[in-house]
Amino acid sequence: MIGAARNSKNGQVVNLIVGRKIADIDLPGLPHLGSGITWEYKGSPVLATPNLKEGEVSLIDMRIWKTVKRLKTLGPGFFMRSHENTNYAWVDVFFGPHRDAIHVIDKRSLEIVATLRPEPGKTAAHVEFTRDGRYALLSIWERDGAIVVYDSATLKEVKRIPMSKPSGKYNVYNKITRSAGTSH
Repeated sequence: MIGAARNSKNGQVVNLIVGRKIADIDLPGLPHLGSGITWEYKGSPVLATPNLKEGEVSLIDMRIWKTVKRLKTLGPGFFMRSHENTNYAWVDVFFGPHRDAIHVIDKRSLEIVATLRPEPGKTAAHVEFTRDGRYALLSIWERDGAIVVYDSATLKEVKRIPMSKPSGKYNVYNKITRSAGTSH
């Protein structure tokens, strides 16, 4: 189990089998662990989590519990998602003046490879993936919003479905099968 301290300095890993803390994690700010996701990076599982206070994503090696990298973003993020069948992780910039931006991170290089602005000036948030990971579904979180469907390989928009302030879209299959790209 991983917990973040509200003191803006660290997090802790608690092994529930042995019943004690086994590591401190360098997690400044306020990481949104509920939106954290994992994937394999150079033979180790890595945890990626956006930060609710600072414009960054922390990437932690889960074997040694050390920070691999901190990616600077255009502002604090709230939601992060991926899928095991895509090379990309998506994180929003939910808070602040760049709330219309979504960063796309290459899971192989741990670099931001694209910044999408599906509707300039409007909040872009909460990406969720289809069961097979082929499509990323993004919310334009406004009264005159939409669900924007992206091809998860090419990052190109495929379709836009108008909606009034679409919020969370949760793929139950990805949750119950413990897809690495979603929070559980």
